[in-house]
Amino acid sequence: MEFSTTQGKNGKVNIFTDGEFRFAVSAFVYHSFPFRDGDNITEEELAELKASSDAERAHESALRLLTARAHGEKELLRKLRQKYDAEAAQSAVDRCREAGLIDDAAYAADLAEELFRRKAFSPERIRRELEQRGVDKNTAENAVLALDIDRDSGIIQLLEKMRITDGATEKDKARAVRRLLSAGYSLSEARRAMEQQGISLNGGSDRD
Repeated sequence: MEFSTTQGKNGKVNIFTDGEFRFAVSAFVYHSFPFRDGDNITEEELAELKASSDAERAHESALRLLTARAHGEKELLRKLRQKYDAEAAQSAVDRCREAGLIDDAAYAADLAEELFRRKAFSPERIRRELEQRGVDKNTAENAVLALDIDRDSGIIQLLEKMRITDGATEKDKARAVRRLLSAGYSLSEARRAMEQQGISLNGGSDRD
């Protein structure tokens, strides 16, 4: 196949074979390969160029994601796989890890603290959130243990955010209980903490 190029948008290089457009690559990727206009190349060589381009684009996407906020390794890989093939996505994640841009332990610790500080989640809910984002069980457990969470303070924090007092309606109190259950606390914990705050509850049970 005869290799040829044209200048594309945003500094990209359009790649053609036998006059047919195949794909565009960055100037960096293009100049890293020896192919030039008029050369004859094989499909295997073209595929190598495409794979290199995809890996570079995946790496650029990974850097944008990490600039926006920290990501765990599996979370970052999962997001990249939505746009790129497995090889390109894994290559990007490997490069970021080798550059020290991914640290699952630090990511888990920061996220665990944020989930408790902003949402007052229980240790169990925090652990579940971390694992759902790809953090392994041991790392998630260590992050939660490092918080040394006072469960009652988390419940009180949520009640204060919802402005629940004894003067609240029963409907609002019931809504607060549902919010506490969603945050990972048991029904008995929610009832006990609310009663300790002078918030009386009518009906219900102490089932966990």
